[in-house]
Amino acid sequence: MRREVWTFLWLAACGIAMLTPGSSLPEVSVLSFQDKLIHFVIFFILSYLSLGLGIREKKEVWRKRRLWINFILIALVPSIGLETAQHLIPYRTFDLNDLIVNVLGIFSGLFAYLYRPSCKFILD
Repeated sequence: MRREVWTFLWLAACGIAMLTPGSSLPEVSVLSFQDKLIHFVIFFILSYLSLGLGIREKKEVWRKRRLWINFILIALVPSIGLETAQHLIPYRTFDLNDLIVNVLGIFSGLFAYLYRPSCKFILD
């Protein structure tokens, strides 16, 4: 599958997971920080996947306007929007700590992409 398909499937899965009413989610708690770890990983992957959309040349990728548009529109805005929208969902609440961890995951995905922009063996 192409990177675009993986990115939008992942974004859809994030939306479904974050906007599902809390009462229909199973209670699973192995670690005290498990929720924050899940938020970090989910948004790290979303950021890493989305940054490469539309970018063909890997040289000086940090200078490409497309990278920053992808970062803002496909990673940062959905993170803030999904976390904020949770206050409208039954048994879910807005949590500033979750939002902070989401943003940390997104910026970590950005730095990982800038360090290693290609994952051809998986996505192409």
